[in-house]
Amino acid sequence: MPLSCTPPPKLAGPTKVRSGKTGEEVQDHSGPAPEAVPIEFAGWLPIFGFSGNCGSHPQFTHTSHPPAGYRFTRSLPSPKKHPPSLWSRRLGRLRHAWSRSMQKLGRLLRPFLGIVRGGPRVSLRARLRVLAAIVRLFVQLRRNGARLGPTLRFLQSRHFQSQLLLAHYRGLVFLPSMPYTYNQNPWVVEIEDPTTLFYPLIENGATRALCIADSPYFPVVKTLLESDQCKAIITHMRSTAKLVPLLFQSDTIRQKVYYTPLGVKVPQRRQTHEESEHLDLLFTNSWCQIPENFFVRGGLDVLVAFAILHKRYPHLRLTLRTHLPKLDDRFHRLIQAGWVRIINRFMAPEEMDALLGSSHIFLLPAARVHIVSLLQAMSYGLAVVASDGWGIEEYLVHERNGLVVKGRYGKTSWEDEEAGMLRENYDSMFQPDPRIVRGLVEAVSRLVEDRELRQRLGKTARRDVQTNYNLDNWNQGLKKVLDQALARSPQRQ
Repeated sequence: MPLSCTPPPKLAGPTKVRSGKTGEEVQDHSGPAPEAVPIEFAGWLPIFGFSGNCGSHPQFTHTSHPPAGYRFTRSLPSPKKHPPSLWSRRLGRLRHAWSRSMQKLGRLLRPFLGIVRGGPRVSLRARLRVLAAIVRLFVQLRRNGARLGPTLRFLQSRHFQSQLLLAHYRGLVFLPSMPYTYNQNPWVVEIEDPTTLFYPLIENGATRALCIADSPYFPVVKTLLESDQCKAIITHMRSTAKLVPLLFQSDTIRQKVYYTPLGVKVPQRRQTHEESEHLDLLFTNSWCQIPENFFVRGGLDVLVAFAILHKRYPHLRLTLRTHLPKLDDRFHRLIQAGWVRIINRFMAPEEMDALLGSSHIFLLPAARVHIVSLLQAMSYGLAVVASDGWGIEEYLVHERNGLVVKGRYGKTSWEDEEAGMLRENYDSMFQPDPRIVRGLVEAVSRLVEDRELRQRLGKTARRDVQTNYNLDNWNQGLKKVLDQALARSPQRQ
């Protein structure tokens, strides 16, 4: 999951998981499966909101449908209802003056000041527990060769106030995409690519010439992953399951890496590709609808290709489910010249269901895989035309369940086995790529002229989701991971 999203308010709702004032209350909730083992889904922590709100990403909606014997919880404390004390107000003013005069030092001391400051409604004992975890991790990182500056920046990036919100919880924690933890709890992390293990210190999209193994943060993350508190690294990408051990060169980490293909719900609605007056093409932006992600998804190539296709096939219609970024006038002219519909508002689930079910061809000439969008389009039986960007061909097989346009792999994203890295360079995505445009025109033309090809590809794609990329299969793999993680975890106190 590439990280560049901050969703509109209506899309930022919490995952449907159990909640309570404390971890103990959450675990004691009555429900349809009271014997189920609670796993804390930490995607609700503020730090994940600061990081593209990845905890609310559709990739993690599977937490609403957990494996047999488990339930995902979120132990968000209730907000304080009493006014701050005179002492806390004075201390707040003192800290404000301190931060202005010694900003950098103040950031480093924030965990210590947090022991007595306001904020999350947790006890002094709980605050001391988190602080003790910071100290233990600091000592461990320094002993393993991490430099002082990178160590302190890493600890700061875990966001002390977020970690306080889990201070009372003692069980297994499920982290989405990034290992935001001080190791105060046993944890597992679900990732799409290796780079997110280093976020926000190293970010996606600009790793073309980077050597992560030479980064000062490499020994920090390696130590974290080798620690006893890290129980598993789960990924739905076979490439990532291969790259992570190659990157860290650690048998301990290799034994914690688990691969299982992602699964989505199979909708009742589907596209059967019967004869129709119009053919509808669909392009969607990332779930959070950041306008600039239009480029990374290949939106410019779609506009140029559609201008050619619409002249050739006037019955084609294009829907862009996106907020448009600032575009040159020539692209606005392309939009005005053809039948192009732009949907830039929030769409309820039933509206998205209708949009996907009524579309015929799904376009994804992206820089790299966007797994949920891809699987959703396949599940509705759309004929998918996608690029060969990293990860896409793990799920989309050319001429079998979709059509693949060459030109992204090795240019915008590629696997570097020698370095154990996913390399990315999005620079070329901000201009149309003639090779991609030609590939889109050729692929869509074939689908327009051959209804049986559309039917076959769409039918196979939907069947692949039904048999391989479904929630039951995903949960079988996830259950094995959680079973082993808990077997390696100490009993809760």
